[in-house]
Amino acid sequence: MGKIHTRKLSSTFLIGLFVLAGSAVLIIVIIWLGASQFLQENVLYVTYFDSSVEGLNTGSAVKYQGVPIGTVKEIEVAPDGKLIEVVMQVEKQVAISDSLRVKAEMSGIAGGKFLQMYFPDNMQMAEMYPKLNFQPPYQLIKSSPSGIQEIEIAMKEVLDNLRRIRFYDISNQTIAFLESSSKFFNNPELYDIVAKIDSSAVSLHRLMRNADTSDIIDNVELTSQKLLQIAVELEYFTNNLNNQIENLDMAHKVDNVFIQLDSAIIESRKVIDGLGFRTESLLYGLNETIEDVKITNKQARKSLRVVSDNPSQVFFSEPPPKEK
Repeated sequence: MGKIHTRKLSSTFLIGLFVLAGSAVLIIVIIWLGASQFLQENVLYVTYFDSSVEGLNTGSAVKYQGVPIGTVKEIEVAPDGKLIEVVMQVEKQVAISDSLRVKAEMSGIAGGKFLQMYFPDNMQMAEMYPKLNFQPPYQLIKSSPSGIQEIEIAMKEVLDNLRRIRFYDISNQTIAFLESSSKFFNNPELYDIVAKIDSSAVSLHRLMRNADTSDIIDNVELTSQKLLQIAVELEYFTNNLNNQIENLDMAHKVDNVFIQLDSAIIESRKVIDGLGFRTESLLYGLNETIEDVKITNKQARKSLRVVSDNPSQVFFSEPPPKEK
């Protein structure tokens, strides 16, 4: 009986010692993790959005070109009652400049968001940030539209540019130019002059072929009179035609037609280039989202496998590496 009692006491003592040791290790790990976060030097920055930030929460990641550099500390309505104020806690070594922008991006298919810092290539997008009428509490990092908002802005620009193209005026001026050209070439006086010139050429040919000395003088005089008459009529027709052309203002209309066509082509090219750039940016953001989902799924399967194979490793293993 004495031996059994001694064994029970030893077993209880070992169990208690194991529990105390495990608790001590757990407390040390918690303190170590908390101290490392507490001792890490961070700087507070603020940004403002004029659109919905649904999906962005306190603790959401702040990244620079995909690399985590901080977290979201506070989200609340700005002092003006219109904008959304987001306070960020960013690592001290990150260099912040006035050209840096921050935008809200999707972090996964579940609807979560994170803040992405970057230097925009499109200067138009870089200038599309909310204007403030109050003093921000921390250093300001200007916001910019998200990938989805860039697509919406591009579509609005497409519609605006199409509305600015004066299709009706271009059509009317083109029709007027064609009508003026048709009247010019179908003018009966032009055909009469051509016919008279042809008749004079035939008379000269006959004169040279049948060179009879008795009739040469008469034929030359007759031909000269016809040529003189043709010259007078041609001068009259030319003056009349010049007056008609000046009244029709064909040169000005032709210039207007080609100017309008050039403007339409240039505007269309700008629209296509802008839409292609924003579509490419959106596809790049979607590709990053898919990669994040794959990494998260892989890490979850790895963690479940470790807990299933060796539960004690949860307490005694090394801390996980920092997320990249």
